[in-house]
Amino acid sequence: MSDRMPDMPEALVQAAHATRSPSLRIIFYYVAMFGTVGVFAPFLPIWLKDRALSPEEIGIVMSAIAWTRVMVNPVAAHVADVTGRRKRLALLAAAGACVGFAVLTQAYGFFAVLAALILTAACQGPVLPVGENLCLLTIRARGLSYGRLRAWGSVAFIVVVTGAGYWLETASVEHVVYMLIGGWLLILMSVACLPDLRSAPRGKADRRFRAAPAWSLLRNPTFILLLASAAANMSSHAVLNAFSSIHWIDAGISESSIGYLWSIGVLAEIILFWMSAPIVARLGPGWLMALGAAGGVVRWIGLGWTTDFSALLIFQTLHGLTFGAAHLGAMTYLQRYIPADSSATGQALYSALGMGAAMALMQPVAGWLYAESGGGAFYAMAGLAALGFVFAVILSIRLKVADRDI
Repeated sequence: MSDRMPDMPEALVQAAHATRSPSLRIIFYYVAMFGTVGVFAPFLPIWLKDRALSPEEIGIVMSAIAWTRVMVNPVAAHVADVTGRRKRLALLAAAGACVGFAVLTQAYGFFAVLAALILTAACQGPVLPVGENLCLLTIRARGLSYGRLRAWGSVAFIVVVTGAGYWLETASVEHVVYMLIGGWLLILMSVACLPDLRSAPRGKADRRFRAAPAWSLLRNPTFILLLASAAANMSSHAVLNAFSSIHWIDAGISESSIGYLWSIGVLAEIILFWMSAPIVARLGPGWLMALGAAGGVVRWIGLGWTTDFSALLIFQTLHGLTFGAAHLGAMTYLQRYIPADSSATGQALYSALGMGAAMALMQPVAGWLYAESGGGAFYAMAGLAALGFVFAVILSIRLKVADRDI
């Protein structure tokens, strides 16, 4: 695979243009998906603590979720690319996730919770990369703005995380899992509404059938740099994802205020996504990822330094860079440089290796760091973000040379 921007097959372009109201369908998907994340990310660790899991056990559970996605997502994406039936696979996985969260309501004790969440993650994992692959293919074919459509998912996150925070101040933490079941039913409905873009299945006589799309992508140095930068930067969120809510509650901050802390960061992300077109055109994928990693260095040092609510609000706005800019850079790369018939695999490798595997490795470490030093664990995350910055700069230089040679 070269670094040249690939053409999109005419059949996929025609299918995308035949879809009515593609923007509304994509917005519904992002609203359902990231509204549900607004419950999962901030409040699942609190639910795990309520089930009497220790910080080390919470770290193991969160790591197991990530490792399950690492193993399942690339296989699911390979099936999607080989068969060309992306939507059907995403629907089956979303239905399985609904069942998995229903099982979780009856799980008590570390091993039962661990087993239920592994089952759930195996179904839950492929839905985002395969579903978002359908979104990206449609966006590319119709000339839509990824940032503006994705921003609606961030809006949903803010609404849900704020509302859930207020509700959980008086309601039982047990309701977290029931909210997740409702969220995944909405995700199932939203996937059913996505454009059904089917590519031709790869026959056994096709050499590409025998050579998995993943192998072609993993031989590309710039794709490896993308994964390395994403892995370092995204895994630097490990302490935030698993322990920030617990850390802030222990510091006397209420659940509703924690909702604000998560919301303010996503609001910054929305602003970035909404204004993304000129920013993407000016910076490109590599420098967007470098900007995100640089923001991470500042953010993690700040969160380790203080639990003052006003200061935390300021540092949390850097989420617009640490996740928003970095993810936007990665999505821009996948949209520009990955061939359509390998696009689901590229999306899944980014999700599994660039986000999942590194996070899976870091979550047990984060649990140990938090148990030993509390908020001081954030300082180690700043070092990871700095490493992500280095990889992103190298990626940007390579892409500049590749684009100049086209």
